[in-house]
Amino acid sequence: MKALRIILASIKRADNDFNLFKNNTSICVGISGGKDSMALFYCLNLYKRYSNLNFKIYPMIINLGFPNNDLNNIKNYFASLGYNLHVENCEQVYQILKIQQKRQKLDRLPCSICSKMKKAIINKVAEKLNCDHVSFAHHKDDAIETLILNEIYGGRIATFSPKMYLTNAKMTFIRPFIYVSEKDIQRLIREENIPVFPSTCPNDKHTERENIKNLLNKIYKDYPTCENNFLTMLNNHSKLDLFFNHFERKIAGTNYFYKEVNDIDSFIDEMHFLKRKNLPKKELKHIHIYKNNSLFGVLNILENNRKFTINLLKLRNYSEIEKIFFHFYNDYFSKYNPLEFEIILTSEVLKLIVNIPYNYIKKLGAKHLISITINPAKISKILK
Repeated sequence: MKALRIILASIKRADNDFNLFKNNTSICVGISGGKDSMALFYCLNLYKRYSNLNFKIYPMIINLGFPNNDLNNIKNYFASLGYNLHVENCEQVYQILKIQQKRQKLDRLPCSICSKMKKAIINKVAEKLNCDHVSFAHHKDDAIETLILNEIYGGRIATFSPKMYLTNAKMTFIRPFIYVSEKDIQRLIREENIPVFPSTCPNDKHTERENIKNLLNKIYKDYPTCENNFLTMLNNHSKLDLFFNHFERKIAGTNYFYKEVNDIDSFIDEMHFLKRKNLPKKELKHIHIYKNNSLFGVLNILENNRKFTINLLKLRNYSEIEKIFFHFYNDYFSKYNPLEFEIILTSEVLKLIVNIPYNYIKKLGAKHLISITINPAKISKILK
């Protein structure tokens, strides 16, 4: 089967899974001149036709100021297709990267800084072109490489998103190649005779990502099934089972422990406990407190930068409310200080908070909001 058919089917799958394309939208496509972005532009033109979706495509390229970067050939190619390739001249980026390389005493230009600057630039260009979407050509192999890089250097299990809304820029960012393999892109370039314009970036082929790519290719050669399994893994939410799924943290000085929950079964348990008919709001952090493996209480926390508000606290009894409250305040203080920490309580429960000094109290209808910023070490001495 031709690579083109495979890739178009992969784009459709991504569109069905992540709702990437909509009618009457304008997409600013980031072009680098490399095989991935050239293939993306080629395929989006065809996908637009056969999917019967009405969206516009605006190709753009950033002149980052790298040596020997002649853009005339690529501009002429897009002109031959009837497109005006927008060139954003940002030649100062290369100079900034060299300064940062020297300051940080790096062997190579700092790719992370370059990546952030490119995203900021393309968002501004997209706005200038009256686009509401930005598209990059990151593919399946890029996603897996990013996962490994984050695990090695960031201590986290994460990769980039197929689609995300950038609130500040008011722009939707999409990656239509999320299910496309690099091998199929290489085949497409050959089969469809798509021109490629090599990068003149001094870091090209000399990055940690390139090292991870080579490592993965060796793994794929030794264990062929894992290439597809790695992609399956990124979507396999029901089988996600890591340490954090099993956290049962003790609340000091009590017989209680708690879990942070986000699964539907726990949400239903929370509905029954609170005697409510609607599912809990997902934007809140949901914590369930247990005693002898039975649900003893529910706590909901709203997080906004460094402001944390316990806007719901329901317990079977409140005899140890101060120890429970202090535990969560102490936990957040140790992680985020300086911070704002608040809790909303009924009048009856507020009367039980006698040993924890708070900064101020504000009445909210039938309830009260108290704010606290005092060092937990001082409170700990009082509670003892």
